[in-house]
Amino acid sequence: RVLWGGRSTYSKHASGDSVEWLRKKMVGLYPQLKDVKVEYGWGGMIDISLNRAPDFNRLAPNVYYLQGFSGHGLALSGMAGKLAAEAIAGQAERFDIFTRIRHRAFPGGRSLRTPGLVLGTLYYRLRDALS
Repeated sequence: RVLWGGRSTYSKHASGDSVEWLRKKMVGLYPQLKDVKVEYGWGGMIDISLNRAPDFNRLAPNVYYLQGFSGHGLALSGMAGKLAAEAIAGQAERFDIFTRIRHRAFPGGRSLRTPGLVLGTLYYRLRDALS
């Protein structure tokens, strides 16, 4: 199996046909995959934290949350699930390492959060493209 990713949106607008766009990128790098069928595809907004670190914690002793994978969800979700399962089973040491990471809210409150994130992301994408 091949897992291929890289197209996401930081705004509330869909980014078009992500599966076909990613397929073209994949085949551009690996032409030998041109006849391989894509079985699954998905896309959507990224759950991003200001410091780009995952946000794991508890809302109550038996209510856990895992969020803010910041575009690394495919890589982190398996580990996050394992750490949450360990914590639920009473071995919370590794989960608690993540609970100690401090997170701040995005500046500007709810009304400016998404536009600020979109502008900041655009700035860094342009900077990367021009370097």
